Amino acid sequence: MQFLVLGSYSNEALGGFVASPEDDRRAAVSGMMEKMGAKMHSMQFLRGEYDFAIMGEADSFDDVAAVKMLVAASGAMKELKIMEVVDINGIAGKANAITGAYRKPGS
Repeated sequence: MQFLVLGSYSNEALGGFVASPEDDRRAAVSGMMEKMGAKMHSMQFLRGEYDFAIMGEADSFDDVAAVKMLVAASGAMKELKIMEVVDINGIAGKANAITGAYRKPGS
């Protein structure tokens, strides 16, 4: 499965960047994901609501959730969201196959 992670660092983690501006977070995240059997395709640092975006691939959502749990438990994240990439046309095809099977409440 392919996934997108959006995250915001905690104030403590931002302080770590100030103390060690040469810290290579891409290498750290990539190495952690490889240990889980996942692959990081890219990690971009952002200006705005989120501090970074990661695109990657894993065998299951649980693998990515385990990485999230470890990182969140460290206190380094203020917010961390995982979104799974989906096939919108495949989903639409499944919805089309059950057209007529749903009725709105009250109708």
